[in-house]
Amino acid sequence: MTRKINIRRYLLLTLCMGLFALAGKAQIKAHFSLNAFNTPQNQPFIETYLTFIGNSLAAKVVGGKLQSSVNILFTIYKDSTIVKANKYNLNGPLFSDSMSSSPSFIDIQRYALPNGTYRMELSVTDKYAQVPKPLILKETLVINYTAKDIQSSGIEALESFKKSASPNVLSRNGYDMIPYCINYYPETSRELAFYFEAYNTDTVLGKNRPFIFYYYVENSQTLEKLNDYGSFKKQTSAKINPLLAKLDISKLSSGNYNLVVELKDEKNITHLQKKFYFQRLNKAAEFSSLTASNEARTLSDYFGSCNNADTLKMFVECVWPIADGIDKERSINQSIRKDPTLMKQFVVDFWQRRAADTADPVKMWKSYYKRVQEAMVLFKCGKQKGYYTERGRVYLQYGKPDKRAQQVYEPNTYPYEIWQYYRLTDNVNGQFFNDRRFVFVNKNLGDDCYNLIHSDVRGEIYNDRWRFELTRRNNNGSTNPDNTQPGGVESNQFNEIYNNPR
Repeated sequence: MTRKINIRRYLLLTLCMGLFALAGKAQIKAHFSLNAFNTPQNQPFIETYLTFIGNSLAAKVVGGKLQSSVNILFTIYKDSTIVKANKYNLNGPLFSDSMSSSPSFIDIQRYALPNGTYRMELSVTDKYAQVPKPLILKETLVINYTAKDIQSSGIEALESFKKSASPNVLSRNGYDMIPYCINYYPETSRELAFYFEAYNTDTVLGKNRPFIFYYYVENSQTLEKLNDYGSFKKQTSAKINPLLAKLDISKLSSGNYNLVVELKDEKNITHLQKKFYFQRLNKAAEFSSLTASNEARTLSDYFGSCNNADTLKMFVECVWPIADGIDKERSINQSIRKDPTLMKQFVVDFWQRRAADTADPVKMWKSYYKRVQEAMVLFKCGKQKGYYTERGRVYLQYGKPDKRAQQVYEPNTYPYEIWQYYRLTDNVNGQFFNDRRFVFVNKNLGDDCYNLIHSDVRGEIYNDRWRFELTRRNNNGSTNPDNTQPGGVESNQFNEIYNNPR
């Protein structure tokens, strides 16, 4: 089954199983996700969702208008045997060259798969690219549905949903559902919509027995439930119980969260819990929250009501980028010991000393913590918190760069970033510098972890051969220790960007 739809919202950040690659001059941007479901006959299947960002694809004139097109190959293996293979061409919608940007479109497929462990390979190629290069993703999937336990699908995030006019590939239980393929919600997102299925409640709870779906948002680090973001729906046990719902997140502050769905019987016993991790960026809500908390006049008031060890541990750890040598060691020691009383004493003492007699320590902490939350969203690296990554540390120690050039798709280089500061202040020692740069590179490709390889700020890594670090498998000229410029990189832009960041 194939269906393409225009999507008005453009998703620029891939935090799910995102796909991206270079194809000619176009930068393919696509987002991929999947979900497993079951049927009343216990015949599992998966749904795959691909969202293509239209303006990242090349286009061809078709019937007086423009159109993008991609070639897709999706293969499923069990051990070394191919159990499913689907090779097809997907055309985007026709559009005119007068449009400000080409439309994005979605592909949805369904594959029946019995219980087992599978290996999946997805290959996508821009059909009209000058130099087509396949974009590859490999994943492992385990399906294990039974008829005797309460089980569920995954939580499927939705762009939107509405009642179906007629059955189609988007419809389920009378609604058309457009999938949301990433787990990042920017400020333009005001709702979190989702779909979920529970199975075998009639077998476990008994036929026609009442139960409740509870769904809410919790802090992903502290697991603290946010009481303002949740609801419930009553249902009666059946072979399949669907849940289609949405939450208003317009006032949800920036941070890392879980959407939690729980199934509880009439005795309030929890039979099922499922979580969906997502990230939120909402500076307006964060500012409102900081303003509302101004009633806390002292640091002791501010931190006094917090007794959660994990939250206090984060408050202690996050000052590491701006702490001097002694405080760095103290923050590490307090983080390891995880004693709430000692951690409170540390953060209160740290910010009181930092404010001295010239500033309000509460306002200073709130302003810094706002940047910490930004760093946690923007610079997370695997399980490493954003303030411990190298980009996050620089962001907090020196502030937001005036220019941040991000090059993910440049030929023959690893993904890299070059930051420029017109004027910066080192928040560790108070020194200031003019016109300084930082160069970061990501050599792992499979994650979003960037390492600092060069800077002209005193005390940072200085490497005048940093260009060799950027170029992939290019050792042309590297044997000459006086050579700082690899050969054969005339088409690359890193020198121009470094000299004139944009």
